[in-house]
Amino acid sequence: MDMDKPAINGVLVVLALVLFFPAGIILFVIRVRKHRNLSYQKIYDWAVAGTAFLIMFPLMCLIFTNEINQLFFLLPGVFLLGISQWQRKRLNDRYMLYRNIIMEQGIKSILGIEKLINQRRVVVINDLKRMIGRGMIPHASINMYSLTLIFHQKGFVAREGTGDGNDDGHIQEWNEPMPVYKPSEKRLPKSVECHGCGSSTIVRPGESKACPYCDSLLSYPQ
Repeated sequence: MDMDKPAINGVLVVLALVLFFPAGIILFVIRVRKHRNLSYQKIYDWAVAGTAFLIMFPLMCLIFTNEINQLFFLLPGVFLLGISQWQRKRLNDRYMLYRNIIMEQGIKSILGIEKLINQRRVVVINDLKRMIGRGMIPHASINMYSLTLIFHQKGFVAREGTGDGNDDGHIQEWNEPMPVYKPSEKRLPKSVECHGCGSSTIVRPGESKACPYCDSLLSYPQ
């Protein structure tokens, strides 16, 4: 399955919303429903809706002289596009958290990752599939029977854990360093500035946690 291919083309949905409003609503609902477990495509669902409102705005300016009626299309369009960008930033933060959990903490169990990410299992699996497909988690695949990540090349060095708090801290090592990502040693806690509210929070190496003020995701800088 191509995670980057939408269920229904966004241009088609926008044109249907603008030119054939009832049909466009039906197409949009179908698209959103098919993307309910695809984090990446849900970002574009917000963008499609926002774009449709912005395209309709100049048309409504020709039809309505009342500024309130005109703003009814402008403001939702801007708001929905803003939501799309915000969701994109959150997804990128979540990708960083996935890498931290897998590469730094050595947790390869989907169940363990699911608990730490706080997302539904099918969403976690689809997120990981996209990351693997785009090389963000190199040389890996998902065993759907055991619900674990499997690495196919020597080089992964990580702390072996399950994410349930009951692991014994076993270290699993290969001969060569993992490409793309290698945990550093003897790192100290750092003050991390929240991208959401600007506050600073102390984050320890390998730690990811929510901002105490706005709940944005904070990760130890790589």
